[in-house]
Amino acid sequence: MTRLKATCLSAVLMLPLGFGPVNAKDVAGSKDHPLVGRYTGSEISSYKTHAFEEAFLLAAPLDNEGVSAAMAGRDTGPSWRKVEGTLTEIRYDQPEGRSSLEIIRNLRESLTAKGFEVTFACDDAECFSGSQNDPYLLGWTVDSSQQNGRYTGHARYILAHMTGPRGEVWASVLAGDAGDKASVFVKVVEAKPMDSGQVVFVDAGAMSKALGSQGRVALYGIQFDTGKDVPKPESGRTLDEIASLLKSSPGLKLIVTGHTDNQGAFDFNVDLSRRRAASIVSILSGRYGIGADRLTPFGAGMASPIASNGDEGGRAKNRRVELVER
Repeated sequence: MTRLKATCLSAVLMLPLGFGPVNAKDVAGSKDHPLVGRYTGSEISSYKTHAFEEAFLLAAPLDNEGVSAAMAGRDTGPSWRKVEGTLTEIRYDQPEGRSSLEIIRNLRESLTAKGFEVTFACDDAECFSGSQNDPYLLGWTVDSSQQNGRYTGHARYILAHMTGPRGEVWASVLAGDAGDKASVFVKVVEAKPMDSGQVVFVDAGAMSKALGSQGRVALYGIQFDTGKDVPKPESGRTLDEIASLLKSSPGLKLIVTGHTDNQGAFDFNVDLSRRRAASIVSILSGRYGIGADRLTPFGAGMASPIASNGDEGGRAKNRRVELVER
């Protein structure tokens, strides 16, 4: 790793980083990461979270081979640090008239004040060790959506690390200029092992028994990508069992209820859970031939938790589909 260039923060006009209410123009369901925050006046244009995922963080200048590999979707080699855990990716559109230099220095000062140690930092060509050193290449290699057009003027990057109450945390910040508009891409990884044993298979017989004794059954075998309403392929086995239950009990009618954790805006989660429930009903009706009049989709959002949302274990229990006898 090259020696970090000293930065004089006192010469920069420091504006406060925003934390309170979200910007009205933020993408639905998004929010700041509490350990990073946002530059005042910026807007979230892209937001993704994963309870457990791997992430590759730029930890040293990229050589030509590393640039080519990253552009081909392979973030491998000595320039990259692989971390697994809770992953949050946020892209911010910055207010006009503010440079990437001013913004990233504000963010760096804020991270340092929170206890982070900056382990790698670079500006433009400093971020590369080979002949391929145009700033836009950091958009291809660091920004997960390969938004290279946002970094045509300048590209500035920091990687910071801390160990605290939330465990080991890595935060990378990429700031770039394109004309008079700056952009920031934030990636935060809270390192942790995978929560195993989260998919519990319930067959038709167990569903019938739970409905008979409790009037409802919670299912965790129907999986969705974050923010999406189409069941993942591995949900097929549980959908097969729901269809088998309904075919074996022709008089049974069900409310298919979607539930979420408390991450994101309330209205967004209600709508997401409703769309997920409607998607399940559509599959059961179209693929399995179950009468649509026997199924009622309903979205409860975050309104009916069965565990605390204070940790990932509880949030995983709250993300579920319930069948309720009607």
